Amino acid sequence: MIINSEREPDYSLYYLGSILLEILENTDVMPIEELLSKTKEQLNREIHIDFLYYALDWLYLLSLVGIREGKVYYDNKEINSTQNKAF
Repeated sequence: MIINSEREPDYSLYYLGSILLEILENTDVMPIEELLSKTKEQLNREIHIDFLYYALDWLYLLSLVGIREGKVYYDNKEINSTQNKAF
């Protein structure tokens, strides 16, 4: 769920996505297990790996993260609306 009023905000894709980008912005690549561990550490709570996968899927669709050699990386591209071929 992108936003769900019945669930804690820590589980929203917006919030988790921001945490993941913040973690990935300071590293080149990171295994998913380490990313999960650092996310739990930053949130100071346990989260199920499914929430991490949902957030990574969302960030991937936005072209903000990618996978290289089984590790996640932050794809910091400068994209503007004129580059979007859908419009």
